Amino acid sequence: MKKTELRESMNKQKQIEELTRLSYKALGMKRSKRRRTEDAQARAAIGASLNSFFNQMGIGEALLVDRSNISHYARKHEDNLSFWSGYRNIFNTVNGIVAASCSNGTIQDEIDMLNTEIQILNEVKNNLKKN
Repeated sequence: MKKTELRESMNKQKQIEELTRLSYKALGMKRSKRRRTEDAQARAAIGASLNSFFNQMGIGEALLVDRSNISHYARKHEDNLSFWSGYRNIFNTVNGIVAASCSNGTIQDEIDMLNTEIQILNEVKNNLKKN
C-alpha cells in the first residue's frame, strides 16, 4: 500500500468514526454492544447508512461489530424500514447526517475529476492546433 493510499484509508476511517460519533450524539445514545432494541436499531441504521459510502471493515470497527454484521444490516435494511418499529426514525436521523457529510465530498471529488479531464482535453486540443 502506498503512502497516499494509506493516508486516504486513515482519513476515511477517521471520517467513519466521526460520522458514527455524530450519529450517536444526534440519537442521544452512547456507542454500545448491548442487545437492547434501541442499540441494535442504532447500529443497524448507522451501518446501513454508511454502507453506501464506505467499506464494511471500517464501518464494523467504528460500530464495534464484525464486517459480516454490516453486510447483514445492509441486506435487511428494506425489511427493517418496513417492519421494525422505530427503525425508520432512527435511520432517517442518521442518514441525514451521513448523506450531508458524504455527498459533499463525493460531489467535490467528481468536480475535481471533471476539471482534470477538461485540463487534459484542452492540452490535447492545443497540441492538435499546433500540428
